[in-house]
Amino acid sequence: MRLDGKRALFAALASGALAALAMPPLDWLPLAVLGIVAFVWLWDRAPSTKVALLRGWAWGLGHFAVGSYWIVEAFFVPPADFAPLGPPIVLGLAVVLGFFPGLAAAATRWTIMRWPYLGGRYRRLLLLAIAWTIAEWLRGHVFTGYPWNPLAHVWVFAPPLLQGAALFGVYGLGTITFLILAAPTAGWRASIAALATIAVGGAAGFWIMPPVDQSAAGSMVRIVQPNIAQMEKWQDDKAEKHLGRLIEMSRRPGFQHLAAVIWPETAVPFSVQPGSPLLQVLAAAAPPNGYLLAGAERTTDRLSDGAWNSLLAIDSRGTVLAHYDKVHLVPLGEYIPFHKELAPLSGLVGRGSFEVGKGHVTLDLPNLPPFAPVICYEAIFPGEIVGPGPRPRWIVNITNDAWFGVSSGPYQHLASARLRTIEEGLPMLRAANTGISAVIDAYGRVLSSLDMEREGIIDHAIPPARSPTPYGRWHDWTLLVLLALLGVPTMLRVRSD
Repeated sequence: MRLDGKRALFAALASGALAALAMPPLDWLPLAVLGIVAFVWLWDRAPSTKVALLRGWAWGLGHFAVGSYWIVEAFFVPPADFAPLGPPIVLGLAVVLGFFPGLAAAATRWTIMRWPYLGGRYRRLLLLAIAWTIAEWLRGHVFTGYPWNPLAHVWVFAPPLLQGAALFGVYGLGTITFLILAAPTAGWRASIAALATIAVGGAAGFWIMPPVDQSAAGSMVRIVQPNIAQMEKWQDDKAEKHLGRLIEMSRRPGFQHLAAVIWPETAVPFSVQPGSPLLQVLAAAAPPNGYLLAGAERTTDRLSDGAWNSLLAIDSRGTVLAHYDKVHLVPLGEYIPFHKELAPLSGLVGRGSFEVGKGHVTLDLPNLPPFAPVICYEAIFPGEIVGPGPRPRWIVNITNDAWFGVSSGPYQHLASARLRTIEEGLPMLRAANTGISAVIDAYGRVLSSLDMEREGIIDHAIPPARSPTPYGRWHDWTLLVLLALLGVPTMLRVRSD
């Protein structure tokens, strides 16, 4: 079969789109094999660097358009002032993101054309996997980063196969995943090696993961999922009702014995200022000897200082004992670049801007294990969970995925959160407004959850932490070691096929 010109570009577009269906919530792994094999096959037959770039870009265009379609949902939340911009913005995002696999394909093709001895089928596959990984890493860092749906997420349905992220992070696991999925392009020996790698990796992961032992867990915490539709969340005439619902759910039976109650991102439907009478109201949701960990818009006494998307730790007296301000804001969603310098222009776009927090922190409160707070979007960034200082014992992730309805977005967001627990070796308690709230152990297993568009609470003890993982200690340095090890065989001038 021969594909060239527009037919090859269409095949790349279609195979990239199909590969996106291997991500949560569908988890159709065979489509990942099909997509990556097609990517390699089209790249391998590209007659020039330019053609390789175009085919890789077309593959990425299809992949990211399907994988990020859920962003459109946010534009249609009433009052939906900018609804017509949703589809073209998501398509434009896919156009830009498509260049990352495109550049990986072009760089590898150029390298092989420059040094032909690298063109053996095993060498070129290793080179392409290395280039793919570098491109994924760049996608997670360039222009504030967008590491959504990295390739390793195709294993989310099988936690034992995710455990490699504790060694090399999600990008390193993606390198191995690329080689496994692309193995059929290198022949039957490579395919058998890929199947063996899956078997050994699964067995090793299963061996590493201990049985769930609730007796080893710690303080009891309540997660509150109020299930308030985004279109109603900030309606003035419903704000007191929403707050009352949150407090009522927080105080349900068992409240007296809790160490903390966790509310989702911006759960408080008012801005919280120092000394505000609102704090005395919120105090009713803090257990007698514990804390309310509430997502809220935080402001100071001076309105000119702006507002922050924050997590507040409030005790039963209404005192804010600690807070964390979100560091990694969503461009155009939570802030407009240069919104202060270009105030008139930024006032015409979006719904205002939050200020950027000072940095990641560990909050250490009496009678509660120290924890790393993470707000929404921040959970998708590997190596950016734990701040400096003593290691926390757990992660608190508050989020509001109500913007995205029941699309694939919330399921994929949860997948990212699970990978962070494996990388850091820390359990996570996740509170989401409309779902998916979850208790995740340090091996990425979901111990308890509330699905989409359900109101409810989860009472659960904080699962135990693991010893620091290699990735948790050294972050992307472990990825660099992996890529260096894979690069050595490609440089040796010996027969490789």
